[in-house]
Parts: sequence; C-alpha cells; structure tokens
Amino acid sequence: MHIETQTAAVKATASFDQPLLDPFFTLSLDLLCVVGFDGYFKRWNPVCEKTLGFPAAELLATPAMQFVHPSDRALTKAYIQQLLLSSEPICFENRCLCQDGSYRWLSWKAQALPEQKLIYATAHDITERRRSAKQLRSSEERFQLLVESVKDYAIYMLDSDGVVISWNTGAERIKGYSAEEVIGRHFSCFYPPEQVQEGKPAWELQQAATLGQCEVEGERVRRDGSRFWVNALMIALRDNHGQLQGFAKVTRDITERKQTESILQRAFDQLEKRVHERTSELSQANFMLKQEIAEREQMEAALRQSEAQLKQQAQQLESTLHELQRTQSQLVQSEKMSSLGQLVAGVAHEINNPVSFIYGNVKYADEYVQTVLHLLTLYQQQCPDPVDELQAALGGIDLEFLATDLQKLLQSMKVGAERIREIVLSLRNFSRLDEAEMKAVDIHEGLDNTLLILKNRLKAHAGHPGITVLPEYGDLPLVECYAGQLNQVFMNILSNAIDVLEDSQDQSAKQPGVIHVCTTVQADQWVVIRIADNGPGISETVQRRLFDPFFTTKPVGRGVGLGLSISYQIVVEKHGGRLKCHSIPGQGTEFVIEIPSSAALRSSPPLAEPVQLQPRSRDKQSVLNPLPSKQCV
Repeated sequence: MHIETQTAAVKATASFDQPLLDPFFTLSLDLLCVVGFDGYFKRWNPVCEKTLGFPAAELLATPAMQFVHPSDRALTKAYIQQLLLSSEPICFENRCLCQDGSYRWLSWKAQALPEQKLIYATAHDITERRRSAKQLRSSEERFQLLVESVKDYAIYMLDSDGVVISWNTGAERIKGYSAEEVIGRHFSCFYPPEQVQEGKPAWELQQAATLGQCEVEGERVRRDGSRFWVNALMIALRDNHGQLQGFAKVTRDITERKQTESILQRAFDQLEKRVHERTSELSQANFMLKQEIAEREQMEAALRQSEAQLKQQAQQLESTLHELQRTQSQLVQSEKMSSLGQLVAGVAHEINNPVSFIYGNVKYADEYVQTVLHLLTLYQQQCPDPVDELQAALGGIDLEFLATDLQKLLQSMKVGAERIREIVLSLRNFSRLDEAEMKAVDIHEGLDNTLLILKNRLKAHAGHPGITVLPEYGDLPLVECYAGQLNQVFMNILSNAIDVLEDSQDQSAKQPGVIHVCTTVQADQWVVIRIADNGPGISETVQRRLFDPFFTTKPVGRGVGLGLSISYQIVVEKHGGRLKCHSIPGQGTEFVIEIPSSAALRSSPPLAEPVQLQPRSRDKQSVLNPLPSKQCV
C-alpha cells in the first residue's frame, strides 16, 4: 500500500463519522485505533497514548508506519497489502516505538473497510509474554547443558510406558549404551533377566506413578553383559492438570561402595570374634585368679599374670576403638550418616559388654588384693624369722612398694574403664537409633555428644595449632525433634567448620581457629542454634549453591557434596525449620538453624530476631573445657 505524507493541519481536519465518545472505544483495556488509507491515525483510545507514551498531537502528525520497528516494517506493509485485498480480518505481530525510545511487542487484529477508506485495528501488549518465552527457552537450554555435562550420574527420561526418550553422557558412560542404541527401547533392558521376570521394572513404574517417586538399590546389566550395583531414583512427571507425562530417572554407580561395605562387614565380624575370644580368655583368667588366692606360694606370680592380661586387654580395646574411629571417618567421607549411626550404635553395644565386665571386676580384684596383702601382713607378724630360701626371695622384692603401687595400678585401671564407658555412652547417644520417632530431647546434649566425638580433631598436632570451641548455651526448653537426624546436622556443619579452619591454618596461621556454638530461644518458642567460625569465609557465588545436591568445593576424595544438602532437608523438611548461612569473605562464616520447640509450632514462621538470654548453668563441665560463657551477640 502506498502511504502519502500530509501536513499536520490536513490530518487534524480529517473527519470521522462515528461518535468521538464511544464508551467501548474509550474503556477498552487493549489498544484500539483507526488508520486511514493515507497511513495516518484518525482515532485512538487512551490505552494507545498510555502504552506508547506519545501525546495525541504527535500521534496524529506522524505516519503510522514511523512507529513500527525498522526490522518489522517490510512484513507489516505486506500484512497491510494483504488486508486491503481481503475482506477478512488478519492477525500479526510487530514492535512499536515508545516515547522513551524502547519498543514494545504488540499482537494486532485488523480489518479494512474500503468504502470508508479506513482500517480498524485492535492490539494487545505481549512484551512480557515474549520476554518470558525467551527466558524459558534460555532456561531450558541451560538445564539441558547441565544434564549433558553430568558424567558421574546417568540422567535420562522415560515416557509413561517406560520407554527411553532422552540419554545423557553419564548414562552412556555408566551403562555402555549410546543414545542411538537405547532411545526408543524399554528401560527394562538394563535389568537382569530374573528381575524382569519378577516384574521389578513394572513395579518401580507403578510405585513412582502412585507415590511421586521411587528410590531403590539393586543390580543392573551393562551393554557388555557385566553386572554392577546402582542407586536409582525415579520421579513421576505430571502436567498442571495432574496427568502423567513420563518419568525422570537418576542412576548412580555404587559398586565400589557395596564392595567397601562388604569389606567393613567382614572386618566387623572378625572384630566381634576377637572380642568374644578375648572375653573368654579374661573369664578364664579371672577363674584362675580366684583359685590361686588360696595358694600362697603362687600368689605373686598369679597377680603379675593378671596384671599383664589386664594391660593387654586395655591395649586391645584402645586399638579397637582407634580402628572404629577410622571406620567412622571413612563413612563420614561418603556422606552416609545413617550407616554411620548404625555402625556406631552397634560398636558401642559390643564394646560396652567387655568394658562393663572389666569395670565390674576391678572392684573384686581390688578386694582380693587387699585380702592377700592382709594375709601377708599377718604371715610376717606370725613368722618373723622365715627360712633362708624365703628370706632370699623377700630380699629381691620390695614388698611394701609392690603393695602400694598395685593399689594405684588398680585405681588407674578403674579410671580408664570409666572413661571408655563415657565414650561409649556418647556414641550411643549420638547415633540414637532407638529414637526413630520424634520426641522431646535436650539440644545441648546432642551438641555436647557431637563435640565429644570431634574432640580429637580439635586438638593441636603437627602443623595445626588446634581449634577452640566456645559453647554459649541459653536456657532452652526440651525440643520435639528427630534427635539422631539433628545430630547429623550438627556433625556435618561442625566437620565442615573444622575442615575450613584446618585448611586455613595450613596456609597461614595468623590467628587461632575458633568455633562459637550459641543457642537461644525466641519469644514464640522457636529454638535458634548458631555455629560460627573465624575462617576465610564464603563468596556470594558459593553461598548461592551451598545447599545444592552434589555441589562441593572440597578436593576429590574429601566429600561428594551431600552433607549440607541432607542437613537442609532434615532441618526444613523433617522439622519445618530454616537453615541459613551468613558469610563475608575474610570475616568467617555462620550457620543458623531455626526449629520449632514443638510440632504444634511448625505452621507458624519464626520471629525476625531471637530473644537474647543469659547462658544457663550446666550440670556438668563442658566436654571441651571452654572459656567462660558470655552473652550471645
């Protein structure tokens, strides 16, 4: 269509037959306008002025095509030409100029009336819709790139019948199939034949569709026929109407972990066998000791033999404890805190039996020794002149020193046994496997037990000046929670703080490492636990991904990035609380745990600021002998 240029005066005098104050025309929320065949606006509604920002005089004085984006003018002219040749309305989209220089996307619907030489048009602002669509496409592309870049996990999609419809690089590496070989096949081809016959694939699809997800561990078959162990999570995908669209599946190769668990189980069985054998030996030695009390000639030899056996038993128990601590450290590195809890509770139970036996028999051994010594004293009083052979034997033995030192030795053994019992109790309290249900517990007891388990890492050793822990406990009520899971959160956060302080001390020990543990309660009975360190801090970039699964800044072999993610799930999902991190590079890091003191408070959000309370007096001395408590700031 040829558009002619006219002066503003001519356009201002253009006539229009319809009423100038049509209510539908002025009240419409969309842009309404009338354009003459000469290419100038004849009429517009207030929304046109508001959207484009031009005053009425400028709209009338400028050709309509001047408001169209230069890149869209050729297509717009083609639509107008089509409009003039047809009596039917047409729809199209283009960008129109605003007074501030920006452009907005408009969706037009127009119809030409040749007899009036006018074009009637309505437009809807779709700028935000176009921007959202562009952002959505960009987000989908980034997500696809993320999935394709993951090589340690098989991530792929299934349709509603279980047929593979996508395949990432990690899936190809783990299962051995290329995308061309596996897309279009049913996912049951990854299962051993016996599992397929049992209906295991179909059962997993049903579970995921019913419950939303299904997580299993089991054997799978690679393309070359070899079998391996996996941990697989299947998630049902539904649209906005709840209709099942398919499944997403994430598979991780856990063959190495299964082999490690098998080795640990065999080691544990051997350890249990050795403990049983040592217990039997100790029982036999104790029986021999009772029999030899009546035999004065063999009394000294029997006591020395019993002492040697007890020392050997204590050394074996200490060696066993060190071995268990190493096992615990390995399990923590693999982020399997539930397995750690089972192992710690089991070991604590097994150690408790021989330790209780030793602790219970030290008292009787002390009584028997006192009886024998009393008997020797009476013998010396009644027989002041022993035979030459006995006199020579007594001359080679400092009997008085032996009697005094033997009592000290038995007392030392008793103190050592009590110490082992305290450690065993702390391990059992930390694991809390017998407390699977939510119950009211003392949060400070969980913190103390966790710090006691970590005490060895806090001590000074070669290359590290040691780390000081400053507990600042407020007067907290008993908290209804899953105590064992909450202890896992304390262990993860405190272990990370210790790792950061150790690494920073390796680089430059300008100041000693300090960890503050502060507890307060808010007016609405929400409990706040703050764990802060004076380490190098965390950048904003890392903070944004801190609780993402599999994200870690540690070197390979020191963590898989699940500790904080699991902690976040425990605090937020299990307890209805909050887990936050505040950190400024160079000024340390603080983790804040907020949980309701009772299940009834879960629906109410915590207050903005906690109520500051004076630290309560503890019934027992802190496990780390900290500095005196002060007000938590």
